[in-house]
Amino acid sequence: MNIFCNNFISHNHSYYNDTSIILQSSNRDFYSLSGDKCENMVKLNFQNPFQEDDPLGFVLDSGSITGILCVYQYHNGKTAFWNPTPEEFKIIPPSPFLFRSPYQKFVVNPLGFGYDIVRDDYKLIRCVGYFNLEYEECEELGISWSDAPWKDLSYEYLWEIYSLKSNTWRKLDVNDSACSCFSNIAGVRLYTNEMCHWWQYGKKYDGVEVESFDLRNEVFFTTLVPLGDVYSKSLYMVGLNGSIAFISWTSGTTTFDISILCEIGVKESWTKLYSIGPFSCIEHPIPIGTWKNGFVFFRTKDNEIVLYDLQSQMIEELCIEGEHFSHILPYKKNLLSIGGINQ
Repeated sequence: MNIFCNNFISHNHSYYNDTSIILQSSNRDFYSLSGDKCENMVKLNFQNPFQEDDPLGFVLDSGSITGILCVYQYHNGKTAFWNPTPEEFKIIPPSPFLFRSPYQKFVVNPLGFGYDIVRDDYKLIRCVGYFNLEYEECEELGISWSDAPWKDLSYEYLWEIYSLKSNTWRKLDVNDSACSCFSNIAGVRLYTNEMCHWWQYGKKYDGVEVESFDLRNEVFFTTLVPLGDVYSKSLYMVGLNGSIAFISWTSGTTTFDISILCEIGVKESWTKLYSIGPFSCIEHPIPIGTWKNGFVFFRTKDNEIVLYDLQSQMIEELCIEGEHFSHILPYKKNLLSIGGINQ
């Protein structure tokens, strides 16, 4: 296994060619990190594209797609594509399919952003869930809870996909069980090889499953994750040398298992590559990303970001603060404007 691990990490993967890192801090600032040890750090000029007092919330953790990032506001579903190199935004039009009722609120959950190489198109897939207002919420809005037409309201998930090329939304016919993931935290979503992936606690399977969406053929695949007692474990999904990888650890400990998925849809193809730790400097362990040549980012108990080398088993301090909601995404520059991409 050690030989396999070393070959997997040391193999030259085009996934990381000309790649830098974007760090989003919890105060919603963005930084570009480059160099073999991320020694070069530049703050990015991020302007709120929605012209609102509340700044933009999150960058979708599926990552950068040929230099384009997907940014969104979790509370209202507003979404934009962002190219940091020419400092350009493309505001995504609102969906015509959203059902709006004064007696319901909705949560828009972007699940994946990626590139369809056959159609030369960037696509965003998301799921919308509807939830009834509580009695107190209706009172605050000045509407009568008892007069609500509950039986006429929508309770089904809305699945839809956006195409940058046509600048339109389409509905997707999807089984509701494909989405029990409503989360804006990092380490849940991933994009690799024209497929969007996210993990969730399964509805029909007492455990964890990875849902994968093929952007080219627009079909779903489910892969079960053999983790034992999953409810005592913390999970973080990352891309490791182009593969889907899970970093898992038992809550309250600082020993981490790292496993990769060798074949989508095959539970038995999960392979554990490493078990690392325990670490004395990591009191509240939160892995926040991976980097080329087998480096894993962690946040220490002093809220510093460090690099752990899977081959040398050494930790390197970066002198970078990493607050509670910090996360890291691989990024490749793209000088072509978003307006030119969807021509």
